[in-house]
Amino acid sequence: MSNIAIRVDDLSKQYTIGLAQRRHDTLRDQIMDSLRSIFRSNGHGSTSGRKCSGASTTIWALKNISFEIKHGEVVGIIGRNGAGKSTLLKILSRITDPTTGRVEIYGRVGSLLEVGTGFHGELTGRENIYLNGAILGMRRGEIENKFDQIVAFAEVEKFIDTPVKRYSSGMYVRLAFAVAAHLEPELLIVDEVLSVGDAAFQRKCLGKMSDVAREGRTVLFVSHNMLAVKHLCGRALLLEGGSCNSTSLGERTDREGDQRLKFLAYQLLDSCRNEALASVSAGQDLSIAFRYES
Repeated sequence: MSNIAIRVDDLSKQYTIGLAQRRHDTLRDQIMDSLRSIFRSNGHGSTSGRKCSGASTTIWALKNISFEIKHGEVVGIIGRNGAGKSTLLKILSRITDPTTGRVEIYGRVGSLLEVGTGFHGELTGRENIYLNGAILGMRRGEIENKFDQIVAFAEVEKFIDTPVKRYSSGMYVRLAFAVAAHLEPELLIVDEVLSVGDAAFQRKCLGKMSDVAREGRTVLFVSHNMLAVKHLCGRALLLEGGSCNSTSLGERTDREGDQRLKFLAYQLLDSCRNEALASVSAGQDLSIAFRYES
């Protein structure tokens, strides 16, 4: 049996920007496009009164990338905003198709991407747990065995029979992560959406991902927090301008840190004499000195 969990070969993804290429996936899309056509024909939607030309252009979100990830590896995917990280994860999660190239995935995939994916807003938290388990190919008994753990981890016991469209973004992400991590996929994909949760829940999620990794499952983790990536991942893939390169995780972390500052102390100073102040008065000019580490 092959030890490969993911094989990506010469993968590219192209998007069209503009109006020349339209795709009607739903009745709503078709209705909205018809309404836009009516407004354009009446000259609306343009400050100059001219009709839209319908010009378009194309961009490559990913271009000719190739890599392999073995079973049990924990791999970080790093890069600046717009580098193609989310596009890659959507392709690996089978949400969108590549334009060219080949992707081979061996095993069940559990994904936590942007808020709003994976759950049906009209269904309750309970119903969405069973729905996601069924999508992963799990039997009802298997899901029931994990149900209490999922609800407790997400801390949504009081709201489990409430439609998730009424959840806050934090509640939504907590439940979505709990479902993705506890339903035992062979491959767990986690995007930067964990930034929605508070610091305590982020630490909880990182701990759970470490547990998943120790069980021998594969984890792909996207984050701008380089310290978290270094702590969790054995190696990283660097996306830059749609291209993929291997990178030394230690060197990258040392150079960029986690791009945040830790404030240690502050002091109020008299603006004229530059002396420390024990108290201040209304209208008084003052300066504030901060001590921090990066």
